[in-house]
Amino acid sequence: MLEVSLSAAPLLFPAFAVLGVLFGAVAFRLARRWGRPPLGPVLWGVALAGELAVTLAPTTGGSFGEPNCVFGTGGWGVAHGLQGALNLALYVPLAALGVWVFRRPLSVLAGCVLLSATTEVLQTVLRTGRLCDAADLLDNSSGALLGTVLAAAVLAVAGRAASPWRSFAPRRDALGALTTAGGGLAAVALVVWLYVPLYGPAGHTPPRPDVTDVRAPAQYLMAGLFGPGDRLERTSPVTDTAHSVFPLTEAVTDRGRFRFEAGSGRLVSVEFTAPEAAGGGPRSEDELRHVGTEFAKTWFPDLAAGAPSPTVAAPGPDGSRLLAFRPPDTAGTRLLEVTVSASGRVRSAIATRVR
Repeated sequence: MLEVSLSAAPLLFPAFAVLGVLFGAVAFRLARRWGRPPLGPVLWGVALAGELAVTLAPTTGGSFGEPNCVFGTGGWGVAHGLQGALNLALYVPLAALGVWVFRRPLSVLAGCVLLSATTEVLQTVLRTGRLCDAADLLDNSSGALLGTVLAAAVLAVAGRAASPWRSFAPRRDALGALTTAGGGLAAVALVVWLYVPLYGPAGHTPPRPDVTDVRAPAQYLMAGLFGPGDRLERTSPVTDTAHSVFPLTEAVTDRGRFRFEAGSGRLVSVEFTAPEAAGGGPRSEDELRHVGTEFAKTWFPDLAAGAPSPTVAAPGPDGSRLLAFRPPDTAGTRLLEVTVSASGRVRSAIATRVR
Protein backbone atom coordinates (compact mmCIF):
# COMPACT_ATOMS: atom_id res chain seq x y z
CA MET A 1 0.00 0.00 0.00
CA LEU A 2 2.76 2.43 0.98
CA GLU A 3 5.24 0.95 -1.44
CA VAL A 4 5.06 3.92 -3.81
CA SER A 5 6.74 7.26 -3.37
CA LEU A 6 5.40 10.70 -4.17
CA SER A 7 6.96 10.52 -7.62
CA ALA A 8 5.00 7.37 -8.37
CA ALA A 9 1.74 8.79 -6.95
CA PRO A 10 1.73 12.46 -7.97
CA LEU A 11 -1.87 12.97 -6.82
CA LEU A 12 -1.13 11.92 -3.23
CA PHE A 13 -0.45 15.38 -1.80
CA PRO A 14 -3.25 17.16 -3.73
CA ALA A 15 -5.73 14.44 -2.74
CA PHE A 16 -4.66 14.67 0.91
CA ALA A 17 -4.94 18.46 0.89
CA VAL A 18 -8.43 18.46 -0.63
CA LEU A 19 -9.76 15.61 1.51
CA GLY A 20 -8.09 16.97 4.65
CA VAL A 21 -9.74 20.37 4.28
CA LEU A 22 -13.09 18.81 3.38
CA PHE A 23 -13.17 16.21 6.17
CA GLY A 24 -11.73 18.64 8.72
CA ALA A 25 -14.35 21.27 7.90
CA VAL A 26 -17.20 18.78 8.10
CA ALA A 27 -15.90 17.40 11.41
CA PHE A 28 -15.55 20.92 12.81
CA ARG A 29 -19.12 21.88 11.92
CA LEU A 30 -20.58 18.65 13.29
CA ALA A 31 -18.63 19.01 16.52
CA ARG A 32 -19.86 22.58 17.00
CA ARG A 33 -23.43 21.57 16.20
CA TRP A 34 -23.35 18.77 18.77
CA GLY A 35 -21.59 20.90 21.38
CA ARG A 36 -18.38 18.88 21.41
CA PRO A 37 -14.76 20.06 21.43
CA PRO A 38 -13.74 20.29 17.76
CA LEU A 39 -10.04 19.42 18.05
CA GLY A 40 -10.44 15.65 18.25
CA PRO A 41 -12.99 15.32 15.41
CA VAL A 42 -10.94 17.59 13.13
CA LEU A 43 -7.75 15.60 13.74
CA TRP A 44 -9.61 12.35 13.13
CA GLY A 45 -11.04 13.72 9.87
CA VAL A 46 -7.54 14.68 8.71
CA ALA A 47 -6.23 11.22 9.66
CA LEU A 48 -9.02 9.60 7.65
CA ALA A 49 -8.18 11.85 4.70
CA GLY A 50 -4.56 10.71 4.93
CA GLU A 51 -5.54 7.04 4.88
CA LEU A 52 -7.71 7.48 1.79
CA ALA A 53 -5.13 9.58 -0.05
CA VAL A 54 -2.23 7.22 0.69
CA THR A 55 -4.12 4.05 -0.18
CA LEU A 56 -6.21 5.16 -3.17
CA ALA A 57 -4.11 7.78 -4.99
CA PRO A 58 -3.30 6.14 -8.37
CA THR A 59 0.28 5.47 -9.38
CA THR A 60 1.85 6.53 -12.65
CA GLY A 61 2.29 2.89 -13.69
CA GLY A 62 -1.38 2.14 -13.27
CA SER A 63 -3.00 -1.25 -13.66
CA PHE A 64 -4.97 -2.46 -16.63
CA GLY A 65 -6.02 -6.07 -16.16
CA GLU A 66 -8.63 -7.88 -14.14
CA PRO A 67 -8.82 -7.17 -10.38
CA ASN A 68 -7.03 -9.65 -8.13
CA CYS A 69 -5.88 -10.03 -4.53
CA VAL A 70 -2.98 -11.93 -2.98
CA PHE A 71 -3.18 -14.00 0.16
CA GLY A 72 -0.82 -16.48 1.74
CA THR A 73 1.23 -17.46 4.75
CA GLY A 74 3.87 -14.76 4.22
CA GLY A 75 1.81 -12.02 5.85
CA TRP A 76 3.62 -12.13 9.19
CA GLY A 77 7.00 -11.87 7.46
CA VAL A 78 5.87 -8.84 5.49
CA ALA A 79 4.46 -7.23 8.63
CA HIS A 80 7.90 -7.37 10.23
CA GLY A 81 9.62 -5.49 7.39
CA LEU A 82 9.84 -1.75 6.81
CA GLN A 83 6.90 -1.80 4.42
CA GLY A 84 4.79 -3.52 7.06
CA ALA A 85 5.86 -1.00 9.68
CA LEU A 86 4.73 1.87 7.48
CA ASN A 87 1.37 0.24 6.86
CA LEU A 88 1.01 -0.43 10.58
CA ALA A 89 1.87 3.17 11.48
CA LEU A 90 -0.76 4.50 9.09
CA TYR A 91 -3.58 3.13 11.25
CA VAL A 92 -2.25 3.90 14.73
CA PRO A 93 -3.32 7.59 14.77
CA LEU A 94 -6.55 6.82 12.92
CA ALA A 95 -7.63 4.32 15.59
CA ALA A 96 -6.31 6.33 18.54
CA LEU A 97 -8.09 9.50 17.44
CA GLY A 98 -11.24 7.48 16.74
CA VAL A 99 -11.29 6.18 20.32
CA TRP A 100 -10.73 9.71 21.62
CA VAL A 101 -13.62 11.08 19.58
CA PHE A 102 -16.19 8.29 19.70
CA ARG A 103 -15.34 6.55 23.01
CA ARG A 104 -16.12 3.21 21.39
CA PRO A 105 -12.85 1.20 21.31
CA LEU A 106 -14.27 -2.04 19.93
CA SER A 107 -16.38 -0.27 17.30
CA VAL A 108 -13.43 1.87 16.22
CA LEU A 109 -11.20 -1.19 15.90
CA ALA A 110 -13.83 -3.03 13.83
CA GLY A 111 -14.32 0.06 11.67
CA CYS A 112 -10.60 0.36 10.99
CA VAL A 113 -10.37 -3.30 9.95
CA LEU A 114 -13.36 -2.81 7.65
CA LEU A 115 -11.81 0.37 6.21
CA SER A 116 -8.56 -1.45 5.47
CA ALA A 117 -10.34 -4.37 3.81
CA THR A 118 -12.44 -1.98 1.72
CA THR A 119 -9.48 0.09 0.53
CA GLU A 120 -7.50 -3.04 -0.34
CA VAL A 121 -10.33 -4.19 -2.61
CA LEU A 122 -10.84 -0.70 -4.06
CA GLN A 123 -7.14 -0.52 -4.94
CA THR A 124 -7.48 -3.34 -7.43
CA VAL A 125 -11.08 -2.68 -8.52
CA LEU A 126 -10.29 0.96 -9.38
CA ARG A 127 -7.02 -0.04 -11.17
CA THR A 128 -4.93 2.33 -9.03
CA GLY A 129 -1.71 0.39 -9.69
CA ARG A 130 -1.59 -0.83 -6.08
CA LEU A 131 -1.50 -4.48 -5.09
CA CYS A 132 -4.43 -5.85 -3.09
CA ASP A 133 -2.61 -7.92 -0.49
CA ALA A 134 -3.82 -9.67 2.66
CA ALA A 135 -0.48 -8.76 4.28
CA ASP A 136 -1.47 -5.09 4.12
CA LEU A 137 -4.76 -5.88 5.85
CA LEU A 138 -2.80 -7.65 8.57
CA ASP A 139 -0.46 -4.68 9.00
CA ASN A 140 -3.29 -2.15 9.11
CA SER A 141 -5.30 -4.23 11.58
CA SER A 142 -2.26 -4.54 13.84
CA GLY A 143 -1.80 -0.77 13.74
CA ALA A 144 -5.49 -0.22 14.52
CA LEU A 145 -5.27 -2.61 17.46
CA LEU A 146 -2.19 -0.81 18.80
CA GLY A 147 -3.81 2.61 18.44
CA THR A 148 -7.01 1.43 20.07
CA VAL A 149 -5.22 -0.09 23.06
CA LEU A 150 -3.02 2.98 23.57
CA ALA A 151 -5.94 5.41 23.40
CA ALA A 152 -8.15 3.33 25.68
CA ALA A 153 -5.31 3.02 28.20
CA VAL A 154 -4.65 6.77 28.17
CA LEU A 155 -8.34 7.55 28.70
CA ALA A 156 -8.59 5.02 31.51
CA VAL A 157 -5.46 6.31 33.28
CA ALA A 158 -6.66 9.90 32.90
CA GLY A 159 -9.98 8.94 34.43
CA ARG A 160 -11.93 10.05 31.37
CA ALA A 161 -13.33 6.77 30.11
CA ALA A 162 -16.73 8.47 30.34
CA SER A 163 -16.68 11.72 28.40
CA PRO A 164 -18.90 14.66 29.36
CA TRP A 165 -20.73 14.40 26.05
CA ARG A 166 -20.90 10.66 25.43
CA SER A 167 -20.81 7.96 28.07
CA PHE A 168 -18.78 4.82 27.65
CA ALA A 169 -21.20 1.94 27.00
CA PRO A 170 -19.44 -1.45 26.76
CA ARG A 171 -22.51 -3.40 25.63
CA ARG A 172 -23.43 -0.89 22.95
CA ASP A 173 -19.81 -0.75 21.87
CA ALA A 174 -19.59 -4.54 21.56
CA LEU A 175 -22.85 -4.67 19.61
CA GLY A 176 -21.63 -1.94 17.26
CA ALA A 177 -18.36 -3.76 16.71
CA LEU A 178 -20.11 -7.02 15.90
CA THR A 179 -22.49 -5.27 13.51
CA THR A 180 -19.67 -3.42 11.76
CA ALA A 181 -17.35 -6.39 11.51
CA GLY A 182 -20.03 -8.89 10.62
CA GLY A 183 -22.04 -6.89 8.11
CA GLY A 184 -19.21 -4.85 6.62
CA LEU A 185 -16.69 -7.63 6.20
CA ALA A 186 -19.39 -9.93 4.84
CA ALA A 187 -20.16 -7.32 2.17
CA VAL A 188 -16.47 -7.00 1.28
CA ALA A 189 -16.10 -10.78 1.14
CA LEU A 190 -19.10 -10.97 -1.20
CA VAL A 191 -17.54 -8.42 -3.56
CA VAL A 192 -14.25 -10.36 -3.53
CA TRP A 193 -16.03 -13.64 -4.18
CA LEU A 194 -17.99 -12.19 -7.12
CA TYR A 195 -15.45 -9.89 -8.76
CA VAL A 196 -11.90 -10.31 -7.41
CA PRO A 197 -9.96 -13.55 -7.99
CA LEU A 198 -7.73 -14.62 -5.11
CA TYR A 199 -4.16 -15.75 -5.74
CA GLY A 200 -2.47 -17.92 -3.16
CA PRO A 201 1.21 -18.66 -2.55
CA ALA A 202 3.48 -19.90 -5.32
CA GLY A 203 2.20 -23.14 -6.74
CA HIS A 204 -1.45 -22.52 -5.91
CA THR A 205 -3.83 -22.26 -8.82
CA PRO A 206 -6.07 -19.19 -8.83
CA PRO A 207 -9.70 -20.17 -8.24
CA ARG A 208 -10.92 -18.19 -11.23
CA PRO A 209 -8.15 -17.81 -13.84
CA ASP A 210 -10.49 -16.32 -16.42
CA VAL A 211 -8.23 -13.57 -17.75
CA THR A 212 -8.68 -13.57 -21.52
CA ASP A 213 -8.45 -9.95 -22.68
CA VAL A 214 -4.68 -9.42 -22.72
CA ARG A 215 -4.40 -7.39 -25.92
CA ALA A 216 -5.70 -4.21 -24.28
CA PRO A 217 -2.99 -4.04 -21.59
CA ALA A 218 -0.44 -5.27 -24.16
CA GLN A 219 -1.30 -2.41 -26.51
CA TYR A 220 -1.16 0.08 -23.66
CA LEU A 221 2.24 -1.10 -22.45
CA MET A 222 3.60 -1.30 -25.99
CA ALA A 223 2.65 2.31 -26.74
CA GLY A 224 4.28 3.54 -23.54
CA LEU A 225 7.45 1.48 -23.82
CA PHE A 226 8.16 1.67 -27.56
CA GLY A 227 6.22 4.72 -28.64
CA PRO A 228 3.58 5.14 -31.36
CA GLY A 229 3.84 3.20 -34.58
CA ASP A 230 5.02 -0.06 -33.08
CA ARG A 231 3.35 -3.31 -34.17
CA LEU A 232 2.17 -6.01 -31.79
CA GLU A 233 3.16 -9.25 -33.51
CA ARG A 234 1.89 -11.81 -31.01
CA THR A 235 1.00 -12.53 -27.41
CA SER A 236 1.31 -15.83 -25.59
CA PRO A 237 0.78 -17.08 -22.02
CA VAL A 238 3.94 -17.98 -20.11
CA THR A 239 4.86 -19.14 -16.62
CA ASP A 240 7.89 -17.77 -14.80
CA THR A 241 7.59 -18.51 -11.09
CA ALA A 242 11.13 -17.27 -10.54
CA HIS A 243 9.93 -13.71 -11.14
CA SER A 244 6.18 -13.73 -10.45
CA VAL A 245 3.70 -16.16 -8.91
CA PHE A 246 1.00 -14.94 -11.29
CA PRO A 247 0.24 -16.09 -14.85
CA LEU A 248 2.17 -13.94 -17.34
CA THR A 249 1.62 -12.82 -20.90
CA GLU A 250 4.57 -12.30 -23.25
CA ALA A 251 4.12 -9.74 -26.00
CA VAL A 252 6.47 -9.56 -28.99
CA THR A 253 6.75 -6.41 -31.11
CA ASP A 254 9.03 -5.29 -33.90
CA ARG A 255 11.02 -3.17 -31.42
CA GLY A 256 11.29 -5.56 -28.51
CA ARG A 257 9.38 -7.84 -26.18
CA PHE A 258 7.93 -7.63 -22.70
CA ARG A 259 6.09 -9.70 -20.11
CA PHE A 260 3.33 -8.60 -17.78
CA GLU A 261 1.03 -10.15 -15.21
CA ALA A 262 -2.12 -11.25 -16.99
CA GLY A 263 -4.34 -10.38 -14.03
CA SER A 264 -3.05 -6.96 -12.95
CA GLY A 265 -1.29 -5.76 -16.11
CA ARG A 266 1.89 -4.96 -14.14
CA LEU A 267 5.08 -5.08 -16.16
CA VAL A 268 7.51 -7.87 -15.22
CA SER A 269 10.24 -7.57 -17.86
CA VAL A 270 11.08 -5.71 -21.04
CA GLU A 271 13.79 -5.97 -23.67
CA PHE A 272 14.45 -3.33 -26.32
CA THR A 273 15.82 -4.81 -29.55
CA ALA A 274 15.71 -1.84 -31.93
CA PRO A 275 19.20 -0.48 -32.75
CA GLU A 276 20.32 2.71 -31.06
CA ALA A 277 20.53 5.95 -32.98
CA ALA A 278 24.00 6.77 -34.28
CA GLY A 279 26.00 9.61 -32.80
CA GLY A 280 25.13 9.12 -29.14
CA GLY A 281 28.25 9.64 -27.03
CA PRO A 282 28.87 7.96 -23.66
CA ARG A 283 27.13 9.41 -20.62
CA SER A 284 28.41 9.80 -17.08
CA GLU A 285 27.49 7.29 -14.39
CA ASP A 286 25.20 9.84 -12.71
CA GLU A 287 23.33 10.38 -15.99
CA LEU A 288 22.93 6.64 -16.52
CA ARG A 289 21.74 6.22 -12.94
CA HIS A 290 19.17 8.98 -13.46
CA VAL A 291 17.87 7.45 -16.71
CA GLY A 292 17.50 4.01 -15.17
CA THR A 293 15.91 5.33 -11.99
CA GLU A 294 13.29 7.38 -13.83
CA PHE A 295 12.42 4.41 -16.03
CA ALA A 296 12.12 2.16 -12.98
CA LYS A 297 9.89 4.62 -11.09
CA THR A 298 7.57 4.93 -14.08
CA TRP A 299 7.17 1.25 -14.97
CA PHE A 300 8.00 -0.55 -11.70
CA PRO A 301 6.82 1.87 -8.98
CA ASP A 302 6.26 -0.85 -6.38
CA LEU A 303 9.92 -1.89 -6.53
CA ALA A 304 11.74 1.33 -7.36
CA ALA A 305 9.90 4.24 -5.81
CA GLY A 306 10.37 3.19 -2.18
CA ALA A 307 13.88 1.79 -2.68
CA PRO A 308 17.10 3.60 -1.79
CA SER A 309 19.51 4.68 -4.51
CA PRO A 310 20.22 1.70 -6.78
CA THR A 311 23.52 -0.10 -6.71
CA VAL A 312 25.43 0.21 -9.98
CA ALA A 313 27.57 -2.64 -11.24
CA ALA A 314 30.92 -2.08 -12.94
CA PRO A 315 30.65 -1.17 -16.63
CA GLY A 316 30.23 -4.04 -19.04
CA PRO A 317 32.49 -4.52 -22.09
CA ASP A 318 30.32 -2.10 -24.06
CA GLY A 319 30.07 0.45 -21.25
CA SER A 320 26.53 -0.46 -20.19
CA ARG A 321 25.55 -0.32 -16.51
CA LEU A 322 23.33 -2.63 -14.48
CA LEU A 323 21.23 -0.85 -11.84
CA ALA A 324 19.81 -3.00 -9.03
CA PHE A 325 16.89 -1.73 -6.94
CA ARG A 326 16.02 -3.55 -3.75
CA PRO A 327 13.20 -2.08 -1.60
CA PRO A 328 13.92 -1.79 2.12
CA ASP A 329 11.27 -4.46 2.80
CA THR A 330 13.47 -7.55 3.11
CA ALA A 331 10.67 -9.99 3.96
CA GLY A 332 11.03 -11.73 0.62
CA THR A 333 12.68 -11.67 -2.79
CA ARG A 334 11.85 -8.28 -4.25
CA LEU A 335 14.35 -7.00 -6.78
CA LEU A 336 14.47 -4.95 -9.95
CA GLU A 337 17.38 -4.82 -12.40
CA VAL A 338 17.62 -2.23 -15.17
CA THR A 339 20.35 -2.24 -17.82
CA VAL A 340 21.25 1.13 -19.37
CA SER A 341 23.58 1.45 -22.36
CA ALA A 342 26.61 3.74 -22.33
CA SER A 343 24.70 6.26 -24.44
CA GLY A 344 21.86 6.46 -21.89
CA ARG A 345 19.25 4.18 -23.41
CA VAL A 346 17.42 1.57 -21.34
CA ARG A 347 18.10 -1.83 -22.89
CA SER A 348 16.22 -4.15 -20.56
CA ALA A 349 14.58 -4.50 -17.17
CA ILE A 350 13.36 -7.43 -15.15
CA ALA A 351 11.46 -7.55 -11.87
CA THR A 352 11.28 -10.27 -9.25
CA ARG A 353 8.22 -10.27 -7.03
CA VAL A 354 8.38 -13.62 -5.26
CA ARG A 355 7.36 -13.38 -1.61
